[in-house]
Amino acid sequence: MKSIHERLLSGAICALPLLAGPPPASAQGPSTAPASEPTSEPAPGTENASPPSDSAAAHKGEYLGKVVVRGDFAQQVVAPALGANTYTFTPKEIEVIPGGENAPFQQVLVRAPGVVEDSFGQLHLRGEHANLTYRVNGVLLPQPVNVFGQELDTRIISSVTLIDGTLPAQFGFHTAGIVDVVTKSGATLNHNELSLYGGMYNTIQPAFQVGGTDRDLDYFVSGSYSHNDLGIENTTGSHTALHDTTDQQRLFAYLSYHIDDTSRLSLFVNGSYGDFQIPDQKGLAPAFNLAGHPNARSEFTDENQKEQEYYTVLAYQKTVDKLSYQVSGFVRYAQLDFRPDYVNDPIFQGVAAASDNSFATYGVQLDSAYVLNDQHTIRAGLIADYTAEKLNTSSAVFPVDASGMQTSDSTFRINEQGSNEATEAGIYVQDEWKLTPKLTLNYGLRYDRFDSNFDKEGQLSPRVNAVYKIDDATTVHAGYSRYFVPPPVQNLKLSAVNQFNNTSNAPASSGDNAPKVERSNYYDVGLSRQVTPALAVNVDAFYKQAHQLVDLGQFGSALIFAPYNYREGTVYGAELGTVYREGGFSAFANFSWVKTMAHDIDTQQFNFADDELAFIKTHNIKLDHESEYTISAGVSYTFLRDNRAYVDFLFGSGLRAGFANTQQEPSYYPVNVGYEHIFRGGFWGPNNVRARIDLVNVFDQSYELRNGSGLGVNAPQFGQRRSVFAGITYEF
Repeated sequence: MKSIHERLLSGAICALPLLAGPPPASAQGPSTAPASEPTSEPAPGTENASPPSDSAAAHKGEYLGKVVVRGDFAQQVVAPALGANTYTFTPKEIEVIPGGENAPFQQVLVRAPGVVEDSFGQLHLRGEHANLTYRVNGVLLPQPVNVFGQELDTRIISSVTLIDGTLPAQFGFHTAGIVDVVTKSGATLNHNELSLYGGMYNTIQPAFQVGGTDRDLDYFVSGSYSHNDLGIENTTGSHTALHDTTDQQRLFAYLSYHIDDTSRLSLFVNGSYGDFQIPDQKGLAPAFNLAGHPNARSEFTDENQKEQEYYTVLAYQKTVDKLSYQVSGFVRYAQLDFRPDYVNDPIFQGVAAASDNSFATYGVQLDSAYVLNDQHTIRAGLIADYTAEKLNTSSAVFPVDASGMQTSDSTFRINEQGSNEATEAGIYVQDEWKLTPKLTLNYGLRYDRFDSNFDKEGQLSPRVNAVYKIDDATTVHAGYSRYFVPPPVQNLKLSAVNQFNNTSNAPASSGDNAPKVERSNYYDVGLSRQVTPALAVNVDAFYKQAHQLVDLGQFGSALIFAPYNYREGTVYGAELGTVYREGGFSAFANFSWVKTMAHDIDTQQFNFADDELAFIKTHNIKLDHESEYTISAGVSYTFLRDNRAYVDFLFGSGLRAGFANTQQEPSYYPVNVGYEHIFRGGFWGPNNVRARIDLVNVFDQSYELRNGSGLGVNAPQFGQRRSVFAGITYEF
């Protein structure tokens, strides 16, 4: 019998671009390297990269003032990732993945080292379930309502950098990685597009981009609509999904006003709205009897979900002599509405639970940097936000006796109105200390608080990274970070759980401890080398030891992910990243290895059966999102100026499954290919038209991401079968 949380959640339950982030090291392939002091001479293809983040250069005024507003240096001064690992994509790299800028944002990130794909667009980085921080133009975005949200539109990207490892003191709360998005700005705004993309699974995706500059004002607007019959992963390995249609809309707008040569005011707003059918499974056996429905079939279940998210950020940036700072305010609202099937859900699950789940977050952020002298750059700042969550449910259930057998073939309703609230706050100070021309130490402290209606905790966290340039081509780094990771603002109280005693939605066990903050020690060491002018290599290893390790699970049909904790957990692994680029040819290959172990689930225990809890209490088990080996690779070739072809490959050794995650899914290895041609001029005038075709999963592999078993896994999920898509883009 499913747990109560499964029933409840199955339906009941930026200095905004003034301080734009650094551009990539190359326009022809993803850059992979630790964020470190640059070599004295740029590597081939990096001539257009931003100025080096050198405190001495900044102190001399070589870049400050000249590029603070119009360029890229100030963001590096205020928000460096010194000593951490970085991997950067630009539109050039995005165009050579399936779909290009039409691809979901997560499909860009899954091509970075250490990233594993999962169902519902989830990403797992370095053995973490989620725990990612998203920043747009240097400003943190509040956590979405759940990890299923895909509200970021790939079209807005000027560059996106994944930062992981031992993060400097500036980065707090969700520390598995920082997804640092820089939106199009400045000269790149003078480019408009209309596009249409579509193909199999009834896919149709029109979109537009409009941008420009008007004296001191920059503006950019991007919008898209998407319809297809594979909104969520197929529950079978067939070519056709059951009940899986989706309609989604996204809109992003950005305005930036240059007040003077050293300051800027920026505003951006983002909205997304999606309708999703929840895919059905064939041939499930009825678990209960409902009066008047003796011949129910699971493949005709009609569950639906609506998801909407909106955020607004207003930011001000300023540089005065040796001081640069950015201050911003942000608001985010998200709502998820799940509607069950009031006939089939009680028959096959024992509950039909409608839910309305919403989040509202309000916050402020300040980051600053002061160039003290040639050796020291001092950085300090704070972030604080308040989140209010509401979960209203209405559940139709059967009465049952002490043995769990139903005593009536009619359902009755249990209504529950729940809410949670939390305040997160963090302050930090750090020093970038250039001890020698070759050795830089970035050290600091941050203090974080998490105060909610179910948990109140705080922690002082030291951070230190050392970066040493062996020579102009080789850099090594090592670091330590103490992390403090709050859980999502979700908690089911004992009163809500107890309402379902003696029903078909009874809890799997009796434990109901509230989620806790995860505390961990994180170590990282790595080396990067420009082996030849065309080949760059980065090797990195990491080790994490956590107390109250936070994990997430889907405990019902609704796509809501609820938190729980393991008392102790350990994650470690290694990564290899390579980039090769020469002429019109570019290639990348990433390999990662990760091991996870954890024991003793000691919060939200009612989600799990007693036998699993007893086993996990005394055994180290794998986390459900572990894929021990992953590979991402691709090659692309531009020829005759206007033609580009690519081959793209992903490999995963399989996520976990079965009782206490003791089993493993089979490995998978889809291969994708594509081609793009640019038509310059023609009957449409002097403007360009880009046409592309993408073949996804060339060898038509039927691969299973999830089989419906494992901790916090609700249903089978299969990867996309062979599909053909095509698109055309008009540039003006």
